[in-house]
Amino acid sequence: MIEARSEAPSLLRNTLDRLVTSRTTHAESWDAVGVFAIRAASAALLFLTQIVLARWMGAAEYGIFVAAWTCVLVLGGLCGLGFATATMRLAPQYTASGDYASFYGLLSGSRRVALVSSCTIALAGFLVLWLRGDFADPSHALPMSLALLCLPIFAFADVQDGLGRGQGWTIEAITPHYILRPLALVVLIPLASVLGFPDDAVSGMAIALATLLFATTLQTVLLGRRIGIAIPVRAPAYHFPQWFRISLPLLAGSICDLAIQNADILLLAVFQPSKETGIYYAAAKTAGLALFIHYAVGTAYAGRIAAAHALNDTAAVNDLVSKAVRWTFIPSAVVMVAILVVGYPVLAGFGETFTDAYPLMFVLAVGILAKAATS
Repeated sequence: MIEARSEAPSLLRNTLDRLVTSRTTHAESWDAVGVFAIRAASAALLFLTQIVLARWMGAAEYGIFVAAWTCVLVLGGLCGLGFATATMRLAPQYTASGDYASFYGLLSGSRRVALVSSCTIALAGFLVLWLRGDFADPSHALPMSLALLCLPIFAFADVQDGLGRGQGWTIEAITPHYILRPLALVVLIPLASVLGFPDDAVSGMAIALATLLFATTLQTVLLGRRIGIAIPVRAPAYHFPQWFRISLPLLAGSICDLAIQNADILLLAVFQPSKETGIYYAAAKTAGLALFIHYAVGTAYAGRIAAAHALNDTAAVNDLVSKAVRWTFIPSAVVMVAILVVGYPVLAGFGETFTDAYPLMFVLAVGILAKAATS
């Protein structure tokens, strides 16, 4: 019995030592798992908010909300002018080489670019709404106006997200927007209903704006603390010509990606009744749950690939890219099969009319798996 008791702590220590060793030697895989877990929880929460919104508003108002929020996603993704992706590459290079002045310049410069471009686009959007006379129909104009007010906040958060993910600060970068913001939505929507707010797209976009501001503020504070601890303070050094040479080609790629992800929703919003848009969006969001794997793997590997490239370690770059592709496709295929199995009852959770879009999920699944195989 004494020998058995002495063996148990030894076994525990050996197990812990192996875990620590594995965490060190396979850091990128462990990070992928960690980000995967965060992103999986986020996908579940974001999906829950869509069900709550759809049941609260009904298909027609939900369709208006979807169109307005999709404009935020598309325009907000463009407002950073490619800096959200460029910072994932540049920030690790600067920290790996000890160029902290350029890091602080990139931090400040990317935020300025996002704010200036997003405010310009928002003002142009308000001008278009006014010239078209859309304000005569408040049910559509007010949600779009609130969407335009979201743009500076969204763009600011987007470039911070890229910088944080590139540095491996996943919790600080994504938790406020992917965990806390949907939780706040789930809390505020029933509260708005109890307080007697109209169950329409205007109320939905107002809640979305409030939670977006809350999450971005928290993200800024958390990243500021992490930067203060990890990065020595230096006077910012700005290299805008170099940064734009990198970011603008990436912006072109982002435009293609955003078009692929959101063109269907925007076209439906223009040519079909809002009810049809809402029903289709529910199916797209259900099938799109598998896309969180792309995001998780990209977050875990992008910074390390950039750092290895900065050090001219071609073998490490090739190895990391190969692992990233495997970690993307296989889990995506498994998750997609599971989604299709439970897709019909899930759509029924949005409301009775939403199940009409179930056949579309199989078409969407083919596209998502093709993307996973080539990412």
